[in-house]
Amino acid sequence: MLRCPKVTQSMLARISIRHFADEIHGSVRAAYAKGDARADPVNVLPKSKYGGINTVSLVTGTTIIGQQGAQFVSSLLSSSRVPVEVQVIEAGQDDEYFHSVLRNRTAVHVDNQADAEAKQKALKICNDLDLYVFKTRTRSFPGFKCRFPDVDIQLIGQNNMGIFNELEYSPVEGVVEALSVVSQKANDKYLQYAFKAAAKAGRKRVTLINKAKEWAISDGSLVEAAKRMHCHYKDCLELELMEVEEAISRLVTEPTYFDCLFASERYATFLSAICSGVCGGANLFSAVEIGDHHAVFKPLQTKLSLTNYANLSAYGIVSTIVDLFEHLGHDKCADALWCELKRTMDEGIRTKEFGGQDTGEYVICNIINQLRCRALGK
Repeated sequence: MLRCPKVTQSMLARISIRHFADEIHGSVRAAYAKGDARADPVNVLPKSKYGGINTVSLVTGTTIIGQQGAQFVSSLLSSSRVPVEVQVIEAGQDDEYFHSVLRNRTAVHVDNQADAEAKQKALKICNDLDLYVFKTRTRSFPGFKCRFPDVDIQLIGQNNMGIFNELEYSPVEGVVEALSVVSQKANDKYLQYAFKAAAKAGRKRVTLINKAKEWAISDGSLVEAAKRMHCHYKDCLELELMEVEEAISRLVTEPTYFDCLFASERYATFLSAICSGVCGGANLFSAVEIGDHHAVFKPLQTKLSLTNYANLSAYGIVSTIVDLFEHLGHDKCADALWCELKRTMDEGIRTKEFGGQDTGEYVICNIINQLRCRALGK
């Protein structure tokens, strides 16, 4: 006669927990909506630099803004006499876009679309290429709608953690949970890049924007990692912790207080929108999404998917190309292009959104003509 083991209360608890877990996992598989958390490293190809020429992927699109931006970029690159060639990626070539950026390691994205499909593609590129940092620099230019002089804020934000994984599921009918996935390894990697970049840029104080009081585990882990990592930069950088609400209040009333901002992906995007709004508008500035091996450069209005502009700003395009040149190591060309942009501003050449009568094409042409005159003078 077979003897059955005695069923204890702890055994029943384990059985019920396992049954509950199986139900949850089954529900996740059944009601899983979208997204994927990155676990594997990016497949890195050798650098594509043929004959000393850098090849850059240029993503255009079908919109008027995209076509206009592509024309601006191509004209500036050809007139700057920089060894950079573009590989144009048309709309609908999604797989080619990914492989092109994977191969070239650098891209310029000028199309501006805010529909769900376009946002999904942008997030996929960030995750597939592990572009874990988002950077933008906003500053005041006299006469360009900035109410505060001497504003210069560098924002270095986390880019593909948390909500960027787009993980959501329905455990039971009528209930949806959205997961914000954060790992200590990703936090350390982001902060290591951010502190190094801030020190290299000559910044003196970094302010970590957080809500550690409300999100004690997720934001709290980022705060603790920042405190730990700051020990290596005590001689050149001051670390300040600030709650989101206080940061927003100070940004709109006293933006000159800030030097460099750190923020997780939960706050980085809308903080950049506030910083740009304080300094005259997102169409003045540029942004870059960057990882260990790849980088995608965009006008800030493209990064923020702002569709309230009829045209792509010439100022944002020039600023984007300046960032691209610096990334590729063409510092002298970047300085020359930036000086020409500043000259147009100082001479009162302004587009209509800033109270002028000039077009974006005129701004670009004026800069190109001056660059050609420089080349002839040499």
